[in-house]
Amino acid sequence: MPQAHRTQRPSRRLVLAIATHAPLGWLAIATMAAGWADPPPDTADAAPTVIPIRRDDPARYQNFVVNWDAGTELLCAVVSTPADYARLFHPAPVIAGKKPFAPPDTAFEKERLLVVARVVGGDGGSVLAIERVVEKEGSLEVRCRFNPSTAQSSFSIKQVALAWIPAREPGQMTFLENDTTVATLDSSGGEWVSPPLSAEQPAPR
Repeated sequence: MPQAHRTQRPSRRLVLAIATHAPLGWLAIATMAAGWADPPPDTADAAPTVIPIRRDDPARYQNFVVNWDAGTELLCAVVSTPADYARLFHPAPVIAGKKPFAPPDTAFEKERLLVVARVVGGDGGSVLAIERVVEKEGSLEVRCRFNPSTAQSSFSIKQVALAWIPAREPGQMTFLENDTTVATLDSSGGEWVSPPLSAEQPAPR
């Protein structure tokens, strides 16, 4: 008669080897799977968003920017209302003048006016411009360029650069001149001009 087949039980040594090495195998697989997973997005190097700007010519208006703290030659502002514009720019009426004293009030309904002003030599050779506005991590950077004149001048004037941007929620805005931070305003806290204007300069009626 044929003999019944007997199942051979694994040796104690084999069972111990499987029990010892199996967790390491699963751990290695899990480690490899983790390496295959998509890494979290890196927001530190996210490209800034370019904000459209509409440059304006200060010569279009018959006005002048008010004096500010003599301790600095630079003024930066973001104007949100006609009242703030009237505080920053005062009319300069002339005989037979046809230029407006200010932009129309309706301009501030959908846009905000960026203002950069500097005390420069009166020869007119300096260049001041608002070149670009970008949004980074919820705040704005206003990037300006200033090339001072090398000519000697016996008097000084105020040079102004203007640019309109779309209206937005209050927040932080940093002004950079030639890649150097020169002012930071937080409109959510009521800051709109740096340095602050003197209390003795109310808007003219």
